[in-house]
Amino acid sequence: MISEWLGLSKLLPGAASAAKAVYDRVVGKSPRLNFDTTSGGIELHVFNTRDETIIVETVQASPSLLGFSEGEALRDVLRAATHQVNGANEDRPIAVISPGERAEIRILRTTLQGNQADQIIRVTARWRTARRRPFSRSTVSVSISVRDIRDLLVEVDRKQPGIVIV
Repeated sequence: MISEWLGLSKLLPGAASAAKAVYDRVVGKSPRLNFDTTSGGIELHVFNTRDETIIVETVQASPSLLGFSEGEALRDVLRAATHQVNGANEDRPIAVISPGERAEIRILRTTLQGNQADQIIRVTARWRTARRRPFSRSTVSVSISVRDIRDLLVEVDRKQPGIVIV
C-alpha cells in the first residue's frame, strides 16, 4: 500500500509542471529574452509581454560563463561578478518591468578564451508577477553559443568610437 503511494508521488512534479504550462498558456505569456549590443557592451533585453508588472528576480547562465549586472555602477558590477562565481541570491530583484516595457540587463564583458565555439550557454531568468497569486513564479530560458557571444563582442568593438588621424 505504501509503495503504491510512493510510486504515485513520482508523478507529482510532472503534473505540477504540466499544470503550470497550461496555466501560462491560458492566462498569460512568459517574458521574451533577447541579446543586443550597445557601444558599451552586450545587454540582455527582457520584454514583458504580460498585461501586468513582472519582477525579474535573478538571471543566471549555465555554465556560469556570463554575469548579469542590473546597472553600470561599480557596486552593481561587483555584485554581478560575485553572483557569477557564487550563484545568485534572491535578496533583491534585478529588474521590475511594466506591461509592454523592457529591461536592459548588462552582461559582464568576458573573453571566453579556452571555450569551444559550439558550447551552448543557457541563460535562465527567474521572474514573478507583482501580484502574488498561484503560479506567479516562473522561469524563462534562452540558449546562445560561445561563438554567438564572440560575434556580439566583435559588434561591440565595431560600435566603439575610434580615433581618426588626419
